[in-house]
Amino acid sequence: MKRTQLLAALIFLSCAASLASPLAAQNIQGREIFGVRLGGIVTQGALAEKFGDGSEIELHFIHGLTPWLGIDVSLSSHNLGPSKDRDMNILFTGMNRDVNLQIFSVTGAVIALTTIGKRFTPTIEAGTGLYSANTTLPQGFYEASKTDNHFGLYGGIGLLIRITNSFSANANAKYHHVFVGTDPEDTIYFYTNENAARFFQITVGVMFATG
Repeated sequence: MKRTQLLAALIFLSCAASLASPLAAQNIQGREIFGVRLGGIVTQGALAEKFGDGSEIELHFIHGLTPWLGIDVSLSSHNLGPSKDRDMNILFTGMNRDVNLQIFSVTGAVIALTTIGKRFTPTIEAGTGLYSANTTLPQGFYEASKTDNHFGLYGGIGLLIRITNSFSANANAKYHHVFVGTDPEDTIYFYTNENAARFFQITVGVMFATG
């Protein structure tokens, strides 16, 4: 409940900030922005019951198309860790073994920025991507693995806090909706019996701009 309230507060503050000034106030045209973010994920539905929440690391890149609009590309690792359901582990592997789940994603989005004062830049973005669910089964010094690829959509909001002209701190929240399908051999569907995986991604990090 506390995580949900925190996320709701972040969304409210960012949306309120976005309405406070015109989008054209921020000029990113022709600029390249690189960033890294760390944080966690909050899973939803049966995914939360079977695997719980996890950790997050993300690399991302923005190319400015106009003074306030750009293209955002992100490479992310959403680490859920081991399954919490012993009975499902036995059904999935034939014995009581850990089943670890990590989702890698490559996403592309349109991102809009605005400016409040000299230091604060709220952002809003929406896009699509490829999500690869990587399942590993540790076996002593070795491990077996399988990968299931899925298509998904996401939307997000963020806040840049300018430290210098080329360096900013960054807070970001995204909601991901991954279309899993109903293949019984797919790890996520096998454990959740749901045709979609849903989770929030909440991160903080730094960004460097060129130009």
